[in-house]
Amino acid sequence: MTAEGASFEVPSGGASDGRPTVDIVVPAFNEVGSVRRLRDRVFGVVDALPYSFRLIFVDDGSSDGTADACAALSREDPRVGLIQFSRNFGHQAALTAALDHADADAVITLDADLQHPPEAIPAFLEAWRAGAEIVHGVRKQAEGLGFLKRTTSHLFYVVMSRLSEVPLVQDAPDFRLLDAKVVRAIRNMREQSRFLRGMFAWIGFNQVKVPYAQADRAFGTSKYSARRMLAFGATAVLSFSRVPLRLATIAGGMVSVIAFLYGGYAAAQHLIFHRALPGWTSLAVIVSLLSGAQMVFLGLIGEYLGQVLTETKHRPLYVVRQNLLPPLRKPQ
Repeated sequence: MTAEGASFEVPSGGASDGRPTVDIVVPAFNEVGSVRRLRDRVFGVVDALPYSFRLIFVDDGSSDGTADACAALSREDPRVGLIQFSRNFGHQAALTAALDHADADAVITLDADLQHPPEAIPAFLEAWRAGAEIVHGVRKQAEGLGFLKRTTSHLFYVVMSRLSEVPLVQDAPDFRLLDAKVVRAIRNMREQSRFLRGMFAWIGFNQVKVPYAQADRAFGTSKYSARRMLAFGATAVLSFSRVPLRLATIAGGMVSVIAFLYGGYAAAQHLIFHRALPGWTSLAVIVSLLSGAQMVFLGLIGEYLGQVLTETKHRPLYVVRQNLLPPLRKPQ
């Protein structure tokens, strides 16, 4: 990998034929019907470009023969490689493995379902040639998304923009180009609960956006159920914001002030006016409400402590069962 990634001048670590090197990495989970079409589309676009390309599939524990299909492509085409997980570790782990094994001057990430059109790759490379170090593919008006998905996606970015310490690029899924220096920076970030979109925003560098028209899914259905989307959103918030904890602290302080004032009022009624206060039913409701709020805040703190527990175990982010990566550069 090279330290001059954003420059279009041939880096010292380029291919032996003098061309800059580019890894195109594709996480795949039960995408057996898409991988061959994706290979054909990708190389149909990039073969005419002045770069040396390698296409790397990361099989995330598929059960439909995706790994076998990718291995067959690897045997047919020396530019195609495969990293196969021992089980399903999740999309973020698959992207992490791809970046860990990438060995090029630039890395492009895209999904296997062909919703990220390979035809946008030349525009990404042109932006990199102009000096960009991270090129985000941004959906044009969230095309190709249903109403529910579009609405929840918009709400997610609105919430994260309010809570996160770093701004996220809206409508930018995992379709982007990364300079080699960016890949090295991401490799140094080994947290277990991974939200890569936030990590790309956090590390900085020169970032630009390239719009693209999202296509229909070529095969199968979305692997992100409602439960997975909620878990993904929770990971994003817990990983990049302490605002919920601060809100809990503020709410606790406000309740304490109200309780102190009410206690003084009750004591004055008893000691000065010698009368008991009516409204014990409402008091019981208030106590129950506050008890419920305490349980919610304890649960919130428990989520953050769970993140800490996960990090302290230092388990690997993924386990590789099979590695069929072709060399990117020819022997000198």
